[in-house]
Amino acid sequence: MKRVANNVARTYVKTLTPFKGSNTFGQWESESGADARYVVYSYGRHWPLFIWQDGKWFENDGKYSVSTSKQQTQLHPCPAEGTERHPPQDMRTIAEMGLTYWAYNKLRG
Repeated sequence: MKRVANNVARTYVKTLTPFKGSNTFGQWESESGADARYVVYSYGRHWPLFIWQDGKWFENDGKYSVSTSKQQTQLHPCPAEGTERHPPQDMRTIAEMGLTYWAYNKLRG
């Protein structure tokens, strides 16, 4: 995994390339078929900042710290276009299990 500074890591995020930054990292959680998803984490797997799946970006809408907010700004894959925002628990579920699993459980209530 390539080590990069956070202020240049957006290029890796936008191209879905694994990287390790300063207290951040991006990696493929699954690379197979409809379940393929790329996740960008801050300070560990408990805080996914961004997830790419099914051609769409999802963003953690939780607030944690000044440093995490800075990382979110530095690593944002598409600041001009926007993302679909979700609470931290939903982001963890999508990161770990995928969008289909998360949506199914939301619909089941």
